[in-house]
Amino acid sequence: MSTIDPFETDSIVVGTFKRWSASAVECYTRKANCDGCYYQNFFSSRPYGCKMYLAVEQLLETLGEPSNSMISKFS
Repeated sequence: MSTIDPFETDSIVVGTFKRWSASAVECYTRKANCDGCYYQNFFSSRPYGCKMYLAVEQLLETLGEPSNSMISKFS
């Protein structure tokens, strides 16, 4: 039986996201553009990249857009 490594699969989001985090709001406002993002440097030494854009997609589907106050606070 083979297992799928979620870090190697672009279409899987592990877990269910129940709220907008600061990182998710930042990714949303950056339109998932990783240039200049804090996590870009963090993931540069990893064999896999950031999947925050997948969490953002899930949050948009389940909760809708973050509030304007969250956008102004975290972007």
